[in-house]
Amino acid sequence: MVPFPWGAAVPVVKEYQQLSEKAGFKDYNFSAIEGFLAAKVFVEGLRRAGKNLTREAFIGSMEKMQDVDLWRFFVSYSPTNHAGSKFVDLTIIGRDGKFLR
Repeated sequence: MVPFPWGAAVPVVKEYQQLSEKAGFKDYNFSAIEGFLAAKVFVEGLRRAGKNLTREAFIGSMEKMQDVDLWRFFVSYSPTNHAGSKFVDLTIIGRDGKFLR
């Protein structure tokens, strides 16, 4: 689950919105913020793997991530847990099909 992409209660959403607008993208949506968060986690895994990147080094760096703070959106991984986040956000779909808060 990802934060509500139209809100700004979670700081990483504000970062997503600002960078999206800078790139000329203003149609916020759940898929886009999910991709944004996945990219942030991926880059952090690469950074932690170091200069001599191998598949094993990358997997090892990912599986050692514990409570990594991506602007108040936390992710953790281990060799037995690849879920990443335990974040839960309530979203309601209105009668007109629009997302409500």
